[in-house]
Amino acid sequence: MSEDHNVPQLAPSRRGYEVWFLTFTDPGSGRGYWIRSTYHGGSSGQQHMASWFAQFDPVDPSSTFGIHAGAKTWAVTGEHFNVVLDENQMASGHAEGTVAGGGHQARWSLDWKTGEPTYHLLPPALYRGPLLPTKPLSPNVDTVVSGSITVDGETTRINPASGQQGHLYGSRHAERWAWAHCSDFVDEDAVVHALTAQGRRGPVLTPFLTVIGVRWQGRWIRFMKVNRRSDFRTMGRWNVDVGNRRYRLSGRIEAPVRALLRARYEDPNGSPRFCHNSEISSCRLALFERKAGGFEEVALLESRGTTHAEWTGRTPANVVEKEFIEVPV
Repeated sequence: MSEDHNVPQLAPSRRGYEVWFLTFTDPGSGRGYWIRSTYHGGSSGQQHMASWFAQFDPVDPSSTFGIHAGAKTWAVTGEHFNVVLDENQMASGHAEGTVAGGGHQARWSLDWKTGEPTYHLLPPALYRGPLLPTKPLSPNVDTVVSGSITVDGETTRINPASGQQGHLYGSRHAERWAWAHCSDFVDEDAVVHALTAQGRRGPVLTPFLTVIGVRWQGRWIRFMKVNRRSDFRTMGRWNVDVGNRRYRLSGRIEAPVRALLRARYEDPNGSPRFCHNSEISSCRLALFERKAGGFEEVALLESRGTTHAEWTGRTPANVVEKEFIEVPV
């Protein structure tokens, strides 16, 4: 079942990194949220864990902020999904906690539906062995979130909101990547889950591997391609063009720079990555199906501020002015 894929694989004692996260967009306010619990096991043998919270406001950019708070204590086992960092918890179908920093304070208590099959973004063979340094899993790729979030004294009741809960772990991050997820489209009942990433083998950079899944009319359509050039050379924009024997997906995923928030990640050896994330991104993707006379458009997957996306690389993008507030232990 899906919750088996949330069980800790590395935390709290092995070298590497592990992440559990929840993303969703509140349909009432249009605000997007990103909540994470993370483990980092460094090359020197040190381990630390942290809670992350981010709010993205499409109306008032000054209300967009993120806090990354180190944990003094933690309780994690390899038997079930229940990650406790200080007084914060992320567990099967539930997350609650509080963080403060940079003049902001956030508190949340959220529940989401579990029980659907885990979505594996990558082909099965890539989850076995050390070929890829990161293993992404989506135990709850299309779920409904409810509960409450209080930011700086203002409480928002989260009416049922479309979202995703994910889990990933590995020995190091990819060199560069773009990622996106959406399950809240204007006129279509669909899910899009997408990743394009470049790795490294010693001194050599690998080609970009792009994997995209589209759940449409009750079934998953999978796309995969390998190419030398990036499809996201402009910060906040990802041009999508993938196909298989029966279908083709073409369009874009994008977020304005003002809607992006920068987070600093680290590999176990301390080398950084800079993730530029927005939980209020948008997309416009056309799905084509091969018919007798050629490809015919069968669906337009359009979202307006309900796509969750990120663009990550080795260096920070200076055009992104806002970054996570770091609150050390």
